[in-house]
Amino acid sequence: MKRQTWIKTPLWLTVALLVCCLISAWLAVHGFYFSLFVALCLTAFVAHSIYRYILRSARAMAQFIWSVRYSEFLSSSTSNPNTTQPLPEELLAEMQDALEHYRSNLQKKESQLQYFQALANHIDMAILVYTPDGQMEWINEAAKRLIHREHPRTVDDLADFHPDLPAKLHTLKAGDLSVWQIKEEEETVQLALSGMEFIIQGRKLLIAGMKNIHSALDSRETEAWQKLIRVLTHEIMNSITPIISLTELLTKYADGLEGDEETKTEIKQMLQTIGRRGSGLVRFMNSYREVSHLPQPLLKLYSAEELLGETVQLMQNETSDLHLSLPAVTLRFIADKEQIEQVLINLIRNARENEATQITLSAGITPGNHLFLRVTDNGTGIEPEVQERIFIPFFTTKPTGSGIGLTISRQIMHQHHGSIAVQSKLGEGSTFTLRFPVV
Repeated sequence: MKRQTWIKTPLWLTVALLVCCLISAWLAVHGFYFSLFVALCLTAFVAHSIYRYILRSARAMAQFIWSVRYSEFLSSSTSNPNTTQPLPEELLAEMQDALEHYRSNLQKKESQLQYFQALANHIDMAILVYTPDGQMEWINEAAKRLIHREHPRTVDDLADFHPDLPAKLHTLKAGDLSVWQIKEEEETVQLALSGMEFIIQGRKLLIAGMKNIHSALDSRETEAWQKLIRVLTHEIMNSITPIISLTELLTKYADGLEGDEETKTEIKQMLQTIGRRGSGLVRFMNSYREVSHLPQPLLKLYSAEELLGETVQLMQNETSDLHLSLPAVTLRFIADKEQIEQVLINLIRNARENEATQITLSAGITPGNHLFLRVTDNGTGIEPEVQERIFIPFFTTKPTGSGIGLTISRQIMHQHHGSIAVQSKLGEGSTFTLRFPVV
């Protein structure tokens, strides 16, 4: 009904004006001047009514546009303080319905936008949205943590993170995929950089995705080594165990063999040597089973003092070479205390074997909000080419080493969703950093 009212009103006013004009013309032709004066007054009144209706409709339209622009409701005929006359109620109802529909759609789109922004902020891939000329539009939380900046304005602002990154982003094309290495927080990080583009409201935007694949590669490498070790230990154990049993059996029957005593003695010694070497190989392979059968960590909340202090008390020797350095603020780690202590003890033993006289255990937070534990020594240091291989199973530079200590340490940190990294200089010492997930 309201729709019909506001449609009919201008129609009736137009008809009335036309009728008044016709009547005025007829009266003027026939000389009815007094009646003509009345008709002209009536015509002027109708014209003024039409003018007022048009003026109020224009004000209503202006308020409607104002309401759309600022996402407000037309709650009453005087909701706009700039309006001096009441709005036409017949138009107000239609505009109110239109605004309700507009605001409902706007809320849906805003909810979808918030949903996708929250989703983008919770993934572990850094996402950067920028224009072809390098103006930054939006970045997610993972990107902020990676580049250590909250709101970069342009792509060139990312040169502080890495000098080559702005050039890579300027030349990035849709579908490109590359892997590059950077040094981040004392650790070499491998980033996979991918690109895509889209057009929104006539504007071309580029999306760059950066993902740290270093931990994933390390995890796959560790998994591959574990599978290899399982196969090797299984096959070697299946081959060695019967040999040991046969040597023990032959040793028992050696005395019943024909021949002189000297020959029998030599045979028994050879069999004992085979059995001893076989048993040693079995013990050797059993030690490697630890790498492939490491238990899952039992995670609890511990302070840095609890993790480091007890290790210092346990491993301190008569030379008092262990020192503890804790931050003023209490740091709490989610970790398996026994496994982390095993890593720390292994690092302390390695430092002492490398002639360290001062070993410092410390804790802190990196610029990327990673909690870390650190073991620093003043030993002989590690050669650069060796640093790249010390976490590989079976690799050792010690004459009596097994090559599993640092391998187990790295696996423990992977199970804590963290990492272990080393920095070392010959003649100056080494620093091992245990990084834990972002808090």
